[in-house]
Amino acid sequence: MKISSTSYTSIAQDYKEAMQWMESIGVVLGAGRTKHYQKVIEYWKDHYKIASEEQAQKIFPEFVNSMCEISSFIGIYKKLKDEPIAELKGIREKLNKGVNGPIELATETAKSTTARNFIFEATTAARFHNPKKGISSLLNTVSDTGIHFEKNKIWVECKRITTIKKIEKNIRKASDQLERILREKIGSSNKGLVAIDISKILNKGDNIFVQENDALLISSVEKLMNDFIVQNAKKWENIYASRDRKIIGTVVYFSFMSVSEDRNLLVSVAEWAINPRLNIRTSEENLLNSIVEIVFPTPIFRHSWSKSITKKIK
Repeated sequence: MKISSTSYTSIAQDYKEAMQWMESIGVVLGAGRTKHYQKVIEYWKDHYKIASEEQAQKIFPEFVNSMCEISSFIGIYKKLKDEPIAELKGIREKLNKGVNGPIELATETAKSTTARNFIFEATTAARFHNPKKGISSLLNTVSDTGIHFEKNKIWVECKRITTIKKIEKNIRKASDQLERILREKIGSSNKGLVAIDISKILNKGDNIFVQENDALLISSVEKLMNDFIVQNAKKWENIYASRDRKIIGTVVYFSFMSVSEDRNLLVSVAEWAINPRLNIRTSEENLLNSIVEIVFPTPIFRHSWSKSITKKIK
């Protein structure tokens, strides 16, 4: 299996358009981290081929961080850019908060997580939004986001989790929030999902996941997801055991930078999964399976990279 790729020039253009779109819907970018990422990609797209060993070594960590962050903003833009501005009030509010925060993920602390927390909410909304295939996100909701699919409204509460020890606390809090919402929603068509971002559990932000080739990279990423769910699902199932039966599962997400060595390919990984709650109805499990088939057909977004600089990663 071969990973497809795109050029840095194309990525720089997509990011420029993403920033223009954000400003057009009322997001105030200021001089924060989004502008910094733009400077990095605009410079590097023209210079990476001719960079010296010293230059490459110096700029590489900053560049990798920027590429990972850029992917999130581009993903939100591409999925939501055709929606009327009037429908994007909730997304605008998330992005206005999300464009702040520390430039580098590795320097994020417990007190500076707010910006990326809101970006995760916007990323989740964008990922589930595919009106042409009959599924759309609830962009202005009482929950962090939501899904409208086959007459069902699935309310979603999002949590970024930084350590294994914090899984139960975050799942419990998200479940509390969902139960408050579901108590006010009448009918079995209203359901709930907890969405968790485990990126910082797997990678604090300053490492690169290296595999020998494309096939190993894809299989290794899938194994990371499967292993995490197998090892930790009992934690959220124990909490769900006493919760509203309308909470039907857990969305698990992670993203980080990786490399496929034999092609010298820098890869921005974004992996998603839905873990159904134990003993839900067959109709609810079928509902989740249908969502997965529509929303998660291609889990990895890729970038091309140059041979000379990839050697620095080992």
